Amino acid sequence: MRVAHLTTVDMSLRFLVFPQLAAVIEQGGTSYGISAPGPWVEEIEDSGVIHLPLTSSTRGMNIGADLAAARQLYRILKKTPVDILHTHNPKPGIYGRIVGKLAGVPIVVNTIHGLYATEDDRLAKRLIVYMLEAIAARFSDAELAQNIEDVELMSKYRITVPSKMKLLGNGVDLTRFDPETVGEAPRTRLLAEWEVGDDQIVVGIVGRLVAEKGYPELFEAMEQLDDRYVLVVAGPDDPSKDDALPRDMIERAEANGVRFLGMRDDVDELYSALDIFVLPSHREGFPRAAMEAAAMRLPIVATDIRGCRQVVTDDLNGYLVPVINPQALATSISRIGDDPSLMARLGEGSFDRSREEFDERRVVEIVMDTYRRVAREKGLSELVTPLPDKELDIRPATADEASVLAGLHAEIRTGFLPRLGSRFLTRLYRALIAWPGADVLVAHDGAAPLGFVASVDDTGRFYKHFLRRHGLPAVFLLLPKLVRPSILRRIWETFQYGTETQTVEVEAELFAIATSTESRGRGLGATLLEAAVERYRERGLDRVQVVVSTDNAASLAAHRRDRKSTRLNSSHTDISRMPSSA
Repeated sequence: MRVAHLTTVDMSLRFLVFPQLAAVIEQGGTSYGISAPGPWVEEIEDSGVIHLPLTSSTRGMNIGADLAAARQLYRILKKTPVDILHTHNPKPGIYGRIVGKLAGVPIVVNTIHGLYATEDDRLAKRLIVYMLEAIAARFSDAELAQNIEDVELMSKYRITVPSKMKLLGNGVDLTRFDPETVGEAPRTRLLAEWEVGDDQIVVGIVGRLVAEKGYPELFEAMEQLDDRYVLVVAGPDDPSKDDALPRDMIERAEANGVRFLGMRDDVDELYSALDIFVLPSHREGFPRAAMEAAAMRLPIVATDIRGCRQVVTDDLNGYLVPVINPQALATSISRIGDDPSLMARLGEGSFDRSREEFDERRVVEIVMDTYRRVAREKGLSELVTPLPDKELDIRPATADEASVLAGLHAEIRTGFLPRLGSRFLTRLYRALIAWPGADVLVAHDGAAPLGFVASVDDTGRFYKHFLRRHGLPAVFLLLPKLVRPSILRRIWETFQYGTETQTVEVEAELFAIATSTESRGRGLGATLLEAAVERYRERGLDRVQVVVSTDNAASLAAHRRDRKSTRLNSSHTDISRMPSSA
């Protein structure tokens, strides 16, 4: 498999998609990085990636340069043996998809790191961006969106074909961004280097020095706080952007005590020296710096925009504030800084969320699964690396696997529960695994769970238990979705399940079954069903109910096969209209 990732500049290859470049090499393929050349090329090539310079590529708005970059990309792709072109960033994502298909690349995949226009932007900008995205999406084979809000927007306006779209999410290296791994020594050293006292509170931001990151209002907010608060800024200048911070603004901030550190590659150590992380951006896709800060157990103050909302929940791991509002920024920063117990609680909330949702290994798995899926669909069997035959361990699930099970469940497109989000599903599965009346089995290959099957002795009773024990936190996670009447109705129907009179007495119900994309078509679902049936038999159960939605053809087919092959004394099938999770 020969994969080329296209970005604007080499910094994006190094810090946004490097794990995906490395994964191809680890699986015996060839990785190309196509971008403007820069200071990170040497490090990229040292890892085994072949860098192909796109010298016309620029970050700024320059139609002439963009057309030149598109012509140059066409020439590169015609002479380079590329099987898959994976495009990133707004501009390469537009011309890259079109050029890739015209140049005859067999598979074109695009990642949406954040649509360049949201529903808050002016109409003219939205029309132009959505139109360009709609045109470019017709030239791709798969669209991966980091943000659920972008998925919903693109579906709403039919910007892309729904079958091409998949939620990718985003993640960071949780082994690197770990307070235990980094330790206390870097904090002591850095505080001394910055001449910060033990009684002072260090507020930090990591990002390019452009107004879009919210620096002007952040500097103004810091001026409203007392001398206990110190602001540390890590990030490079970006003079090619129209909103690059003017030199006099930076000098004025320095005079007010702001420490400018420039571009740093030791941000894991920098986070350890911070007390509060801030990100007052005007636009984000799914901010990596905020995820890193969360993994380093930091409370976060960020703007209430797409992307930041996926990292921060009010009073759970930080606070969301309006865009361009220095007063709200200052208030939230001081609220955390003046209350050590609140700071600690929010920091723990960040750490917990990072472990549940921000693991970059999951992102890489989805990307590689997408390559294999599209290759299979297009009959390009030579690009599908067979999975190594590993002995599967089918065993009861553990609480720390709840987020993985939630991710597998989220891929069931015809179900209702996946629409409630990964955080809700993670809480649901954590509760299910801990419930005595549930039986949750996972198929593990020694590296990660590849699938699971879950059954309960009484679905309605489990939902009632979940509401009693987890109702308030669950409602908190669902707040943004509860404004929709259709969602409220389906939630009510789901949690009313089991209250109707059963026409046939059953002793257990199959709650859900799911397998990873790479495992589908390999018999894993049947293996899990057989394991579940054996568990029923061991418990002396005679009647097991399987509930599937009427439009879930795959589940219906699997159930029909199971009825023919299993040897339970009897079975009961309820093909129901209920919004089942199965």
